[in-house]
Amino acid sequence: MDLQAALDALDGYPVLCAYNANVDGIRRVDADLESVLGPPGDDPDGRLDSRSELAAAIAATMNRGSGDERAMTDAFAADLESSLAADEQRLGGQAGIMADVLSSLGGSPVFYTYLLSGRQRAQFTHPDGIRFPVAEGDEEGGEGELVLRRLEDAPPAEKTKLNWIFEFDAGDTFFGTTAADASRFIAASRPDEFDLHTSVDGHAETLGERVGCAVLSGFHSVNREYESGETFETCLDNAASFVRGVGDHARVQVELGVTHDPAIREKMREAIVPEADVVSLDGRELDQLRDDLGVSVPTTEDGIVRRYETLEAVREQLEIGALSFHAKSYFLATFDDRYLPPAAVRDGFDVAAYVAAAKAEDGLVTGADDLGAATRFERSAKGIDAVDRLADALDVPCEDGVVASPGVVAVPNRVVETPASTVGIGDSVSVTSFALANAVAEER
Repeated sequence: MDLQAALDALDGYPVLCAYNANVDGIRRVDADLESVLGPPGDDPDGRLDSRSELAAAIAATMNRGSGDERAMTDAFAADLESSLAADEQRLGGQAGIMADVLSSLGGSPVFYTYLLSGRQRAQFTHPDGIRFPVAEGDEEGGEGELVLRRLEDAPPAEKTKLNWIFEFDAGDTFFGTTAADASRFIAASRPDEFDLHTSVDGHAETLGERVGCAVLSGFHSVNREYESGETFETCLDNAASFVRGVGDHARVQVELGVTHDPAIREKMREAIVPEADVVSLDGRELDQLRDDLGVSVPTTEDGIVRRYETLEAVREQLEIGALSFHAKSYFLATFDDRYLPPAAVRDGFDVAAYVAAAKAEDGLVTGADDLGAATRFERSAKGIDAVDRLADALDVPCEDGVVASPGVVAVPNRVVETPASTVGIGDSVSVTSFALANAVAEER
């Protein structure tokens, strides 16, 4: 798709982005980090509660060469914040990153999160284009009139949610473990305020009417139990009702996220997934779904054909209309005839590849000019080969290195071999591709 036509389609296009946003403290994995954390202990099953457990989780992630995330206990989160210095701080959390990248490209995101402190707001690069939903007249109960405020006028918070992002490149070492690929490990805080209840729950349908589509994330961040005594089950049920209300008027994409708590994953599949039009996921998230559902596929190759067959098997079990998958070298969607037209899905992926390159090159997407500069990055040779193999396996046309047929779209990514940062690339790809596909489909 022509880049200017894509930007024109996104211009002013309203997308709801909720729930999770935070400040990311970014730290390179290097010898200095080894000295701070000390040697790895056992890789924990539950929340990270010590430096040796964090070191073990980082090493395991490097060994796999793919990103991972674990929650921290409140005590350990406080210990890290007081004792570890970040190389830099950036906007974090899926909803926050998504709203910021859409705003930078001329979109009009409607963004909701908790704990919107001054420290959090300062991380946005394009706050002027973002609106925050408030039930005016009764901000606590959510029964007032829905208004969309400028981000600077949103209800303030004193507390900030801080996550730690430990980044590494392929070949980096950490206590004898060598990273198989460039990626990152996230040590996430879990404040009690992130309970999937919003001040605008009663206005879900109105929000759906006022946006073109919605991308909802952060369900994986729910706590098993809250200080109030509420549990993750009731929190996710409440969120499902919100998704359902928005979805009555707008197409909804759900970001799955990684959690190592199987009970929360099961509840997400039962309560949240059925309310979505499409679920977006990466390799780690797909692997968790595959294992949880007991999916097996006939293909033995560890590549795009196996990924396609896994997606289709998972989609059938979940009984969902579409799955959207992003890997380093290609993007892949499988869907039924209830979903967007293949040409619109392809357009979304085409432009998302420029976003991925721009984000990888500088760590930020600061505006449309960044996408223009990213046109110098060629499509991934591995991605082109993968899409060709998928076309052969499915006996579908592959034109200009792209598959765009009923039920399946596959597009090579544009890869920066030495990224400045990997944080938020998948989130940026996910929201841009979905927003643009919806905007283009509406135009047609």
